[in-house]
Amino acid sequence: MKKLIVLASCVALAACSKGEAPAEPDAEVTAEAPAEEESMAGTYDATYPDGTKRTTTIDADGNFVNYDGETEVGRGTVAMVNDQTCFNSAEEGSAPVCYTDGEPAEDGSWVATADDGTEVTVMKRAEEAAAE
Repeated sequence: MKKLIVLASCVALAACSKGEAPAEPDAEVTAEAPAEEESMAGTYDATYPDGTKRTTTIDADGNFVNYDGETEVGRGTVAMVNDQTCFNSAEEGSAPVCYTDGEPAEDGSWVATADDGTEVTVMKRAEEAAAE
């Protein structure tokens, strides 16, 4: 579950930055849809190091949408790849952004660390967590 949150954070970062064109995936690295008990579906709040706050929603099919307040700022797909949550922005020319989830804190939040070292604090919304 926390990997999904990290994934949502990655998507948020991917939507905010443009990267190089994605490299061709290695034959050994494949993204698999999460098992039902590990579904990433839900709404997540992310806080970035500069204080920026974003909301990410992920549906049952692994599609995400990032919001800055009520304004959509990005969308794409999210998947678990090699124990990381990877956000693939639908924006042309963007590269996937992958996060490694830290251990959950007492309040249920966790820190997701991007491959570039950026740390994002993520929290799944309670109403979503209670519904699972």
